[in-house]
Amino acid sequence: MTLDLEILEAIFTNEGNDLRTITEENTVMLVFLRHFGCVFCREALDDFSKIKEELNQLDIKLIFVHMSEEVYGDQYFKDYGLESEEHISDPDMTLYEYFGLQKGTFRELYGLKVWSRAINLKFGMETKKPLGNMKQMPGVFLLKSGEIINSFIHKSAADKPDYLEISKFLCSDNTKSN
Repeated sequence: MTLDLEILEAIFTNEGNDLRTITEENTVMLVFLRHFGCVFCREALDDFSKIKEELNQLDIKLIFVHMSEEVYGDQYFKDYGLESEEHISDPDMTLYEYFGLQKGTFRELYGLKVWSRAINLKFGMETKKPLGNMKQMPGVFLLKSGEIINSFIHKSAADKPDYLEISKFLCSDNTKSN
C-alpha cells in the first residue's frame, strides 16, 4: 500500500526529521504503541531494547509512535535504553487513524486472553497512569519509500508480534499483512 507522501512530509520525529525522507533513505519499522501505562506497551519496549541491535544489523530504522507528549516519550524510551531511537508524539491519534488502527472492543482490551497473558508478565498486572487513550490498539508497519511493505495489526491488546519475523519480509518479494 502506497502512503500519501504529502502526509508523510508533515509528520516529524522528536529529532525534527520528516517521515517521508526517513522512509526514502531507510527501511523503517514504525511501531504504534498502546498507552505508556499499559503492561503490553512496557513489554514491547522491553522486547525492542533486546532486539534493537539485530534490527540495526538488518538496516531497519526503528521509529515509535505514541500518544503522549514528547517529554514523556523521551523518559519512557530512556527507561528502556531506547533513547537513541526516534519517536513521534501523536496525542490526537491522527497518525493511528491514518494507518487504520482502531479503538479496541471490550474483549480486545480486557478479554480472557488479555488477562491470562498480563498475569504472567514480569511487569505484573500493574497498570500505570495511562499516557494516551486506553482504548487505542497498537500496530507495526514496515515502510520503505513511502510504501507499507509489511504490517502486523493487533487483534488483541495481548498480541505479541514477532518483530524480527516481520523484518524478515525484506528477503521476500511478496507483500503480506497480518
